[in-house]
Amino acid sequence: MFATKGSAQKFNIDLESVKVATVIEQIKKQSDYKFFYREDLLQDDWKVNIQTNSASIKEVLQQLFDDLPVDYIIKKKQVILKSKTISNTNGQSVDNKGTIDQQEIYGNVRDPNAYPLMGVTVWRKGSRTGAVTNEKGNYRIQAATGDTLVFSFLGFKKQEKLVGDEKTLNVILQEEVNSLGEVTLLSTGYQNIQKERATGSFSVIESEELEKVPVNNVINQLEGRVAGLQIDLLASDNTFVYGNQFGETEGNTSYKYRIRGQSTYQANDKPLLVIDGVPSELDIKNLNSNDIEKITFLKDAASASIYGARAANGVIVIDTKKGKKGATRINLSQNYTFSSKPSLSSLPLMNSDQVLDLEQELLEKGVIYDPMGAGIYSSVPVSSGVELMLQNQRGTLSDAELADKLSVLRGRNNYNQIEDYLLQAASSTNYNLSISGGQENYSYFTSASYAKEETQSKGVDGKRLTLTANQNFELFDFAKVSTSLKGSFFNFKQNGLGVSPLSASRTTFLPYDQIVDEAGNSVDYYRAFYSADIQNFEEAGYLPWSYNYLDELANSNNGIKEQNYSANISVTLPLFDGLSAMGTYFIERSNTKQDNIYGENTYYTRDRINQAMYLNPTTQQLTRGIPLGAIYQRNDYTESSQTMRGQLNYNNTFGKHAIDAIAGIELRQIRTEVSGGNLYGYNEQTQRSIDLPSATYTTIYGYNDNISYNQVATNQRRRFLSYYANAAYTFDTKYVVSGSVRLDDYNNFGVDKSYRRTPLWSTGLKWNMSREDFLKDVETINNLSFRATYGFNGNISLTTFPFTNISIAGTDYNLSRLPYAFIAAPANPALRWEKTGVLNFGLDFNLFDKRLGGSVEYYIKNSDDLIQDFPVSEFYGLPNNNTLTRNTATLRGEGVDINLNGEWLRTPEFSINSTFVLSYNKNEVTDSRYENYSTFLNGTASAPPIVDYPLNSIFAFRSAGLDENGSTIVYDRNGDIVDAFTPLTEIEDMQYMGTQTPKYYGSFATTFTYKKLSLYALATYKLDYVLFNPSFGNYVSRYGSFEAYDLNSDIADRWRAPGDEVNTNVPGAQGLGGYSLGRYLYSTDRVIDGDHIRLREISLSYDFSDLVANSFLRNASLSLTARNLGLIWRANDDDIDPDFLPYTSGSLIRIPPTAMYSVGVNLNF
Repeated sequence: MFATKGSAQKFNIDLESVKVATVIEQIKKQSDYKFFYREDLLQDDWKVNIQTNSASIKEVLQQLFDDLPVDYIIKKKQVILKSKTISNTNGQSVDNKGTIDQQEIYGNVRDPNAYPLMGVTVWRKGSRTGAVTNEKGNYRIQAATGDTLVFSFLGFKKQEKLVGDEKTLNVILQEEVNSLGEVTLLSTGYQNIQKERATGSFSVIESEELEKVPVNNVINQLEGRVAGLQIDLLASDNTFVYGNQFGETEGNTSYKYRIRGQSTYQANDKPLLVIDGVPSELDIKNLNSNDIEKITFLKDAASASIYGARAANGVIVIDTKKGKKGATRINLSQNYTFSSKPSLSSLPLMNSDQVLDLEQELLEKGVIYDPMGAGIYSSVPVSSGVELMLQNQRGTLSDAELADKLSVLRGRNNYNQIEDYLLQAASSTNYNLSISGGQENYSYFTSASYAKEETQSKGVDGKRLTLTANQNFELFDFAKVSTSLKGSFFNFKQNGLGVSPLSASRTTFLPYDQIVDEAGNSVDYYRAFYSADIQNFEEAGYLPWSYNYLDELANSNNGIKEQNYSANISVTLPLFDGLSAMGTYFIERSNTKQDNIYGENTYYTRDRINQAMYLNPTTQQLTRGIPLGAIYQRNDYTESSQTMRGQLNYNNTFGKHAIDAIAGIELRQIRTEVSGGNLYGYNEQTQRSIDLPSATYTTIYGYNDNISYNQVATNQRRRFLSYYANAAYTFDTKYVVSGSVRLDDYNNFGVDKSYRRTPLWSTGLKWNMSREDFLKDVETINNLSFRATYGFNGNISLTTFPFTNISIAGTDYNLSRLPYAFIAAPANPALRWEKTGVLNFGLDFNLFDKRLGGSVEYYIKNSDDLIQDFPVSEFYGLPNNNTLTRNTATLRGEGVDINLNGEWLRTPEFSINSTFVLSYNKNEVTDSRYENYSTFLNGTASAPPIVDYPLNSIFAFRSAGLDENGSTIVYDRNGDIVDAFTPLTEIEDMQYMGTQTPKYYGSFATTFTYKKLSLYALATYKLDYVLFNPSFGNYVSRYGSFEAYDLNSDIADRWRAPGDEVNTNVPGAQGLGGYSLGRYLYSTDRVIDGDHIRLREISLSYDFSDLVANSFLRNASLSLTARNLGLIWRANDDDIDPDFLPYTSGSLIRIPPTAMYSVGVNLNF
């Protein structure tokens, strides 16, 4: 068969004894014609012979249907098939049974959004009389009163209507939301593959599923939706206002996600993100979820290996919406989300009485000393409680006065002031507008969205604007052109304090402290030195040196502005007989600008200036090293990428044989630019700063120091060159064999091609068993297929290079007094790609009239040449604690993905659908080259890769309680007690407790639908993992001096005197030396079970389409949603949420999630 595309397409066809559908498929493959017909119109037992020579489409169809009861209508590039009708002698329309129709019935058919549907088949039940709707959705048909009309259209539920006395019959068809999640076309980014011909592991989420979770970030909408996709949401009060907005680590403090577990130790472990067919370097927050048509997850080698050296972690392919031919469609939606006010009550914090009790003990035991008159080097701030106790020791405050004043402090519990003045109820607002439509040779989709999120911290918020313009052209009835323009713009404010005042420090906000006093005045605190010393400095001319929480909140001016742009153009040219050529060019640019302007009234600026001032004790003259004015810190991060791709596509069918193949070449460049620095004496109005005459100044302590401008300017470029090919052969729609190969070349892997280049490949097969004769007539089996694939994916480390890395340091004050250089990383000429081999088996099924379906998959992953740091002898003098980074390690993983979908009840007015997702994944280190566990044995939370154990393993010290001095003691591998000052030597001295990564995770979702009302509920779960229950940090240093306040309530249960070891395992204030604290924090007593089930969401929506049917609106809907509704069940008995551990110090301190409530309105015009 040969077809030449153009205005006059001709076909040469020579087929014998084939199905009608086979001929139609030939025409569709070799031309632009699209066919519309009812599913049961063409019978499988109809066999045709067709021979044409340079025939037109009309001639082909005439010969095809000459002896069949099928008629056709040709409208430009659309062919509409219908049953033939016969006319009697009177010219009236009758069916093939000879029944005379009594009247003409006419009407309009639309979708739920009131858009007209073209190509809907309308049949008179029990006959072969039919009609097809036109581009306006209108139809006309002859029918008698009492007849039943059947309306059917691909993708919509079949509907029957009884003909009455009225001649007008309008119908709204409901979309066929397939509970079994079937997708006819799967997108890999490089090509679209029919599902029946796909051998790889794919999962697809349609836009309708995303709409059930009304949030501003796609990553939140995907939680629990896909088997094998594990998402950890680390922030509950926002979706795109990340704690870390800058650089390549953007978002890593707000979310984590993996596909089928971990495949690397140190290299990039995020899945590759592909947007409209091209890899993107942007964070997923840049996408407006309302613009997304579907998301395809590529999970095994056969599906993902086409992306080569970046596919080992899986691939996420996002297709944005395209315009559809027909009338212009306008969609306007708005969503408002709010929460209850956050509370600190769930954090394990000491009360005022417990803090004062601790301070009294520390003072009595000499851990806290009196800084009065101790000199500037020993001048430290003290709390209000300690100050009263010191005054009592000095004799300036009597015992009675002390008791009275401490009683006042004990009566305070001012954590509520943190809630009132520094925290707020989180909220977000989203507006979305889209306009789409199209004509015969052109379609378009444009959208704009605006979102604003306010977090639980006052002064921290973010605004986002996204713009999208997708267009598709057909030029000269020959070439197909698609273009896509996208932009996203962010404005973040980072001026909040949140719960940071509770973090461990000498000036931690204590429960008896005040932000605002009883009179309503904000309270000042001294932080840099002891209060009396600071007052002396201020009297000598130093700037005011007090800290005020509310003033800091008001004076902060820190923000980030981010701009992202992308443009994509793709041109497809048909060549001949199923072969086409496609060229793609994609450009993307992201710029993040961070401006922190510390005004002259901020504590940061006043402290920096004062620390750089020196008071000459002889002359009493002040010299200032940093000028007055603001301090401006700026950082600029720009990442741009370009991709060029040339590709040949071949799709053809020869009788029972079908071939889908692609081959191409791709060039990709990524450029990263970082710049930044500090300006001093900055004036925001004039935008001028002061150049310092000297970088050396005399500090407040009297010694010289250098001021740092922190100037940085780097420009890195990474280039990739790839050749790839993929092919699938299908026989008789039953048996499929596929294969792919890709060769990647990367410039940052040196000059040796044997290391720089890597070939990656995959192969697969599929057996559509339900099409076999022995299963074809089994009514309970609608579909049953088996898949098997094997191949290799790759991965790279973007921070490891083959060359010696030499860094320039500052001045060597010990010897030369000159700047010096050092080796940051030794040369690694054998640096190469990491590789992961994946073996995958899958079973897909639909049963019981498609009421039950899903897939079950089992996979094995073997990762080789993993990049790993491992220790070497100090003899070599290597940096980074004498470690080398090499391709040395291996890792094995395996797992099961189960996705089940059930339609439990199906009636015209009521339905119940459920989805169950189960993922199982485990891994085992098979070679790490890591044998030195001394750091880990000395007490750290994270375990290195240990052979025969999983990554992220948790090993705990075998707790033996406390000794008579209040220090932690443990058992070694032989059961002998080891004190806090004796190191352990073998990993067996610790006890394996499990892994901190859940082995089982997934979700259960159910949708109840009654007429226009829909109720949706989603629960997620994580099972079979353990965690350390957080406790306090080191509030007493190894030298026995006070380090910092930690408010964790465990300290209140500490050891105080000999004999207390019988009742507590919390080490005493002077029992934290040696390895005591670490062995307490990471002991078997601190391990908790992380298993839990969470009620993630409940939503209720109502469709008002019937109520607005006769108005200017096509459709309207209202939705109410509640998220973060809490835990349904937890395995631990400590009332701890495993996803939000109760840290009370450091950057990990955060408030447990509060419920979020949303109201949404959706309008279609």
